[in-house]
Amino acid sequence: MISHCPHCQGVLQFSPAQQEKIDTALANLKGGSLRMGCPHCKKAIALRSDGNLWEENSPSVRPKETVLPPAYPDISWLAQSIYSEQNIVADVPKAMILMADGAGRKAVIKALADRGYQLEFPESGGDGLVQMRFGSFQAVVLHDEFDGSLAQSEFHRQMIEMPMDRRRAIVYALIGKKFHTLYRLEALSNSANMVINEGEVAHFDIIFQKGLHDVQELFDPYVEAMRQVAKDA
Repeated sequence: MISHCPHCQGVLQFSPAQQEKIDTALANLKGGSLRMGCPHCKKAIALRSDGNLWEENSPSVRPKETVLPPAYPDISWLAQSIYSEQNIVADVPKAMILMADGAGRKAVIKALADRGYQLEFPESGGDGLVQMRFGSFQAVVLHDEFDGSLAQSEFHRQMIEMPMDRRRAIVYALIGKKFHTLYRLEALSNSANMVINEGEVAHFDIIFQKGLHDVQELFDPYVEAMRQVAKDA
């Protein structure tokens, strides 16, 4: 299986679920190539059944018959779906954690993993922005000293400026020494759904549960009203 895009040389990283979809598509490939889009440059990548790069003039894929049989069904959509927000294990929510290693981070990881979230750990704020661009996240936890101060954080600025139709689908939690846990006014002033004091992050599971309830209580009536408007239109 190739590991880099042949066009932009970007690294192709797949989760176990994504790799399983690719393997299934390749296993069902009887001829020709399987096409999928590069998550970086968006150009098409054609693969042979063995997972290597398909070359149009390769002897291994040149038809031997003078009379070609009917074409096999196009299953390229199966590989394409690994980059679709609607098809990447749709029933498993994803969470992004931007915190330095430590006891607090471990508490956050355990709490979200126990709730069934698929976790991602960006190495920097910039890396987090890239993952946000190509994936759908239902929860984001950011420490206010991760990758610089909150005021200087490009990641935090992008969360603030994110279009509301996408932003309201994300539970955004900020952790830091200056915050007062679950203080709604403080969360509002920082464009977050909840704030948590660093000294109380060991109780993240309980705090997150209460904060999540508050978010649902605030947004669910609004979302339901929008659905009704769309239905009546």
